[in-house]
Amino acid sequence: MVVRDSIRRGLETSLDRLGADLLILPKGITHNLTAALLAGEPNAPQLDPSVFQRIESLPGLEKISPQRHFSIPSDEGHGETDLIAFDPSTDFTLQPWIREHLPRPFSQNDVLVGGRRPEPLGSTINFFGQSLLVWGKLERTGVGPTERSVFASFSTVNELAHEAKSHGIQTFGTSSMTGAPSALLLRLSPGAGAGHVRFALSSVPEVQIISGSGLGIQVRQSIRTILAGSIAFPLVGLGMAGLLIMVVYAGIVAERKAELGLLLAMGLSRVGLSLWLSMEAALCAFLGALFGVLLGAIGLSVFVRTFGYLLTSRGITFELPSISSQIFAAWLSLLLGSLVAGLGALIPSWRLASREVYQLLRENNE
Repeated sequence: MVVRDSIRRGLETSLDRLGADLLILPKGITHNLTAALLAGEPNAPQLDPSVFQRIESLPGLEKISPQRHFSIPSDEGHGETDLIAFDPSTDFTLQPWIREHLPRPFSQNDVLVGGRRPEPLGSTINFFGQSLLVWGKLERTGVGPTERSVFASFSTVNELAHEAKSHGIQTFGTSSMTGAPSALLLRLSPGAGAGHVRFALSSVPEVQIISGSGLGIQVRQSIRTILAGSIAFPLVGLGMAGLLIMVVYAGIVAERKAELGLLLAMGLSRVGLSLWLSMEAALCAFLGALFGVLLGAIGLSVFVRTFGYLLTSRGITFELPSISSQIFAAWLSLLLGSLVAGLGALIPSWRLASREVYQLLRENNE
């Protein structure tokens, strides 16, 4: 489970950097596909809010992330700065590119800056007299507009719009327009295709739908399906372990007929006898699983220094889950191992306990 989660997170981060599967833009906007799939298009007009509502109700969509692009005058007095409003809670195209960030969550008046901007982490950027804190920096994406842009939440951009309006600057238009997106970036669910989105929006002439690389979509969805199916392997292993325990305890209880018969004769109930043998098996499995956890930790360390290093050298992000997640996986394996062993021993124990006491004692004498 830990290895699977590490591979999944690394591959998804790398594939997320390819951008969105689909992009919804206003009709007539000339787009640069590579740049648009990460951060929309500069100075595009806002989309009709009804389009977002219609898309939100479509099946087969995993994520919908709105963005709005503005070009605002720089406080340094020369040129313009590309300011992009995005939703941190739904974004899946920008945050995978974060190279470094402050040790706290992204909040109000925080911004992300492109990889080629000069501002260091923790510094401030001034727009219309308002200071914004550089919370994080992106790696160099190779996409020009993204490298030079500043990214802020919609609420932060709304504050800037009010501040600009108080200075008599109408760069943002009316303040109500800043909350409306000019681009919607879509991520398809595994097994879903772009055709149903195109068909559903075919009656909306005000928008255009841009598709990303079909190969990239298929690769990401295939990897997700394979990793989801890999959960079946530990489940099959647990089932086989349970069958093995059942066979082993069928032999154990056959060898201990006299002892178990005497316990029944002394007054131990059949249910108590079955539970006692089941708990014995669960305890043995728990002690064995402790050694298994230690062996797994050693194997995980070797895996990180071999396969993990290979992925990192190929440019694929690789890191283990948090310590708390690894501890949870260890406890889960201990509990599941004990539970399966207990259930495996319960069936032969119950069958033995259902026999008559005199039969158990007489068969042992013979």
